[in-house]
Amino acid sequence: MGGILLSFAIGLIIACIVVLPKLSELKTVHKNNSASDYTVKDSMRFTENRDTFLSTKVEKTPRNTQTSSQR
Repeated sequence: MGGILLSFAIGLIIACIVVLPKLSELKTVHKNNSASDYTVKDSMRFTENRDTFLSTKVEKTPRNTQTSSQR
């Protein structure tokens, strides 16, 4: 049992040594909630206002129009 815990602890330490330097490199990016920094003004123009759905299957089943008071 002690050997397993020792092996786990050594593996965790090695993983931290490898991952922590890479994690510190990721802190240069700031959170942005919009894509306005990545878009170019007037670079895209829409000529149609509709959606096209491919491979859409709609199944319709008839409703029971009889209520309990009509029986």
